[in-house]
Amino acid sequence: MDASITSALIGAVAVGGTALGTVLGGWVQARGGQAQAEAAQQAARIAAEATHHQALYDRRWSLLAAYLRAAGECMEAADQLYTTDSLPEARRRWHAFTLAHAEAELAAPAAILVPIDDLHKAVGRMYWTAQHSAPAKRALKELRERAKQGEGTAVRAQEAVERFWETGEHVPREQRESSPEYSDAGQALDGLPGFGSEQAALLLNTTKQQWEAIGRDRETRKEDHHRARQELVSAARNAFGTDRF
Repeated sequence: MDASITSALIGAVAVGGTALGTVLGGWVQARGGQAQAEAAQQAARIAAEATHHQALYDRRWSLLAAYLRAAGECMEAADQLYTTDSLPEARRRWHAFTLAHAEAELAAPAAILVPIDDLHKAVGRMYWTAQHSAPAKRALKELRERAKQGEGTAVRAQEAVERFWETGEHVPREQRESSPEYSDAGQALDGLPGFGSEQAALLLNTTKQQWEAIGRDRETRKEDHHRARQELVSAARNAFGTDRF
């Protein structure tokens, strides 16, 4: 082959190889840049998801803690009704508790919805039981405290009421109200200064057996709340993974 032709071919191959190398290098760089961009996007997605999950975790934890706190405050307010006439405060606590319950239900994972509802029912039973039974308990408490302080009319009224309870324990209501013991107790309570007719009616219309049931129901409701609270805490710790640390 002619030397000039050979030289031209060698030069062309050299130039072509350089161009191909340049093209390949650019392609590799482009692919590398695309991979870096995809990796950055994936990292951003992972970071965003992690931030979202952490925010959701914190929100759920905060709402659950608020729910447990509201439940405890409502229980305390309801129990306070047995000793003080504080119904407006109990109603305010119940309202706050129902709001906390709604928020907890909306945010909670499915695994703890049943324990959340069980706690709501336990607190509700205490709240409604206290409203029904506490006024009679407060009336009896006042009568006994005044008798204990030596107030003569209160001592006589307490004795008359207790006699009526003993004699009318297993007697139908109509017969109890027509008995001399009922009349004596009513007159004694009417003679007690500052003791209202509604308070007297509560004492006269509640039997000894019902008084015992009031005390039992009060303690049962508190035990139910404690058990439901512990079950919710246990379920929440399991759902959030805090029982594994």
